[in-house]
Amino acid sequence: MIPPHLGLSPESFTKAFPFHFIFNRDLEIIQAGQVLQRVTSQSIIGSKIEHHFQIERPNIAIDFDAICKKSRLLFILEFIHNGMQIKGQMIYEQENDLIFFLGSPWITDTASLAPLGIKIKDFAIHDPIVDFLFLLQAKNTSLADAEKLTAELIHQRTQLQNALQIKEHLAKIAAKQAQQLELSLKELKQTQAQLVQAEKMSGLGQMVAGIAHEINNPVSFIYGNLEYIEAYSESLLNLVNFYQQCECHHMTQIKEYIEEIDLEFLIDDLPTIINSMKNGAERISKIVLSLRNFSRLDESEIKKVDLHEGMDSTLLILQHRLKSTANIEIIKNYNNLPLVECFPGQLNQVFMNIISNAIDALDNYNNEISVENNQNSGQIIITTEISDKNSVIIRIADNGSGITEEVKAKLFDPFFTTKPIGKGTGLGLSISYQIVVEKHKGKLWCESELGRGTEFWIEIPLSVNSKARNKTESVTCAI
Repeated sequence: MIPPHLGLSPESFTKAFPFHFIFNRDLEIIQAGQVLQRVTSQSIIGSKIEHHFQIERPNIAIDFDAICKKSRLLFILEFIHNGMQIKGQMIYEQENDLIFFLGSPWITDTASLAPLGIKIKDFAIHDPIVDFLFLLQAKNTSLADAEKLTAELIHQRTQLQNALQIKEHLAKIAAKQAQQLELSLKELKQTQAQLVQAEKMSGLGQMVAGIAHEINNPVSFIYGNLEYIEAYSESLLNLVNFYQQCECHHMTQIKEYIEEIDLEFLIDDLPTIINSMKNGAERISKIVLSLRNFSRLDESEIKKVDLHEGMDSTLLILQHRLKSTANIEIIKNYNNLPLVECFPGQLNQVFMNIISNAIDALDNYNNEISVENNQNSGQIIITTEISDKNSVIIRIADNGSGITEEVKAKLFDPFFTTKPIGKGTGLGLSISYQIVVEKHKGKLWCESELGRGTEFWIEIPLSVNSKARNKTESVTCAI
């Protein structure tokens, strides 16, 4: 092909190709189309090509030899001055070692012409064959773009497959972690059982302290009276010895000794002392029996028992606290109850928890208010009755200060307590709830109003169902 500049003068060439430019090996523009010269505010002839154009396609640097090698491709340039894109072809003219760029703006509608400073008449009329060649090169470029896009899609698909594999791997890791969490949960339950056992020992410590207090009183007066028994016995033995050796002339001595030992008082007081010792021994026996009835440590299975008996045993064990807390009055409203099939030791522990909390509540309440003549108005009212649901109800109420709705909502939560540090672990009511609801399939709830006291309701079925029978593991309680 004959280079365009060889067949046309520079002026004609500029008019025929209004968007062309020519540059040498130094990348200096030596000729440009009329429109390109018009739409820029500074002369582009004599300046470097990179000051006015950027090559967007193909992806090469502005280098003379690199452009020569890619001269067969369709070039898309950006005119830096107004952002206009120009598509065309680079033609190397070997004789003069020049490169011609022949192209035209790449636009999609006429509305984009005005911002660029050009008009329709600025476009040159070309031979259709030339336009066909441009279209053919555009097609080749589109095919290349399609191939590139296909390659990118394949690459993305590979990445997606890798991501799916990672997801499956993470799912396996999650499943393994779930198994580890399950094992941790089992260990946590074991730890909880240990905490419950520790709480049981704490409760037993307080219970034994109360029992020791109750046993100490009868033992004290038994021990104190033994000294008198010993002295009285010795005197009586001496008197008998005198009588055995008695002769008529000794009658005066016997009378004197009778007066010395106050035989009449001794004879009257000795039965009283013996009776007192007997009563003390009986009280010790009752306390020990109550302890046994309370704990039921020898009875791990379900059996039918009298709940009143368990309640009375609990009250006897707590007698020292009732006396030490300004003589709280216990009011029993017992109704006739049948024998109830249950875990008796565990229900006694529930009674212990709730009554102990009532004593604490009354103790705190009485410390906050002044009571005339030091007389305590604290009361704990225990009511038992049969409901129409084939179950028994035990109500334990106090006339203390009551509790708020916020506290009531958390009463049965593990480790929740309103007591000072060191006086409560927050496990008593939580484990009581477990004993009543889970072990006996019953109900345990609280009703309270500020300033009007608190009442706990315990509802126990007369017979524990078979599901509860299978749960023979021990559930302990804390005070």
